Amino acid sequence: MKIGELAKLTNIPASTIRFYESKGLLTPTTRSANGYRLYTQQNLEKLQLIKFSQSLGFSLNEIPLLRNENDELNHTVIIERLEKKQKEADILIEQMQKKSQRIGSLTTLLNSYWDKGECLPEGKLNELLKVIDYE
Repeated sequence: MKIGELAKLTNIPASTIRFYESKGLLTPTTRSANGYRLYTQQNLEKLQLIKFSQSLGFSLNEIPLLRNENDELNHTVIIERLEKKQKEADILIEQMQKKSQRIGSLTTLLNSYWDKGECLPEGKLNELLKVIDYE
């Protein structure tokens, strides 16, 4: 199949497919007599794996590290990297929960003043700014 067909099947722009080729993530199987890149079902599956890996937080630079020298998936490396990604996701979730709590607390505080037609005292704002966790 040509690059346009592959792009349509994967919903990945042809320019992105060519970019993946330039990064060494994908290699067209052959070229036609007139020089068109030709792709196979294996190329389609590799593209799907690239997009899936990215959805899990893997960068394009990390994806080749998931394969061994025979271009086979390296199960040990994949599990190690997934466990690391899980820890990173857990940290992000914790940070987002803290952020959500701070936003909720600030909203409640502001509403308590504004419902009475008052502004937040400057001293109270300075106090809040000192306790903000800038993680």
